[in-house]
Amino acid sequence: MKFSRSVPISLVLALFATLALTGQNENNLVQDSIIPLDSDAGFVWDMSFAFKTMNVFRGLLPSKAPALSTKAGFKAGNIVVGAYGGASFNGGYTETDLILMYYRPKFYIRADWYYNFTEGITNIPTPSGFFDFRPDITRGLLDFMVKVKPARNIELMSSTLLYGRDRPPLPEDEAAGIPLRRGEQRYSQYLKLQYNWVNEKFKILFHAAYSFSWNDPSGETFYGENPGFTDLGVTFYRKIIDTKTISIPFKASLYWNTVSNQVYLVGSLLLIEITKL
Repeated sequence: MKFSRSVPISLVLALFATLALTGQNENNLVQDSIIPLDSDAGFVWDMSFAFKTMNVFRGLLPSKAPALSTKAGFKAGNIVVGAYGGASFNGGYTETDLILMYYRPKFYIRADWYYNFTEGITNIPTPSGFFDFRPDITRGLLDFMVKVKPARNIELMSSTLLYGRDRPPLPEDEAAGIPLRRGEQRYSQYLKLQYNWVNEKFKILFHAAYSFSWNDPSGETFYGENPGFTDLGVTFYRKIIDTKTISIPFKASLYWNTVSNQVYLVGSLLLIEITKL
């Protein structure tokens, strides 16, 4: 694996320097995550079910069609174990993820194994199995994440794709039109800053994320053809129904990938809300 001084070290240092700062507990407004959690609770479990007009992941578009997603998990002490499943209405997108997390109110450390069954999502046409970890054919991705909350309304998150299909086709194969073999792991890095504006009736999230490759800091990443701001956006959140017996939140999110110059507007309706996790 190659490293270079051209990596934006200031971004990395800014992220991890916040570990020494203080913060507030996360609130219970829904996000695309299995947290927030009540750190004082013992063993708790919960699940959710959501409808999305499309599925956007860090400035990428796994599913152009409307999709359904389910999350379920449990927390014992500071450990969270969970799973995510998603599928589009047209059958083009199918994904299953496993989640393992160490959670504290001011930060978490998390590892996810993403597995995508979607045709065309990789250069390997046929899924070889969820637990097939061979790097030359797996459809899985191992994502190591650290998230900190240095202030009440500010969140910083680092994601590094450590293993799996974050590998480009070999140049000679791509030139010949047969991109079946994979090159070196890119170790794509994703650094995200988020500001949360919270009101009694709604919440607005502003975020900016920069991506680069540890293997080749000036080259292609999992999120784009070159390093850059691959995920800029704003999310508006409110509960369209909120009674003693039922609560249905709605989110509208606008994403801009400046590297691919793509913009997406996504609506999400949470039909069953995670309340304990």
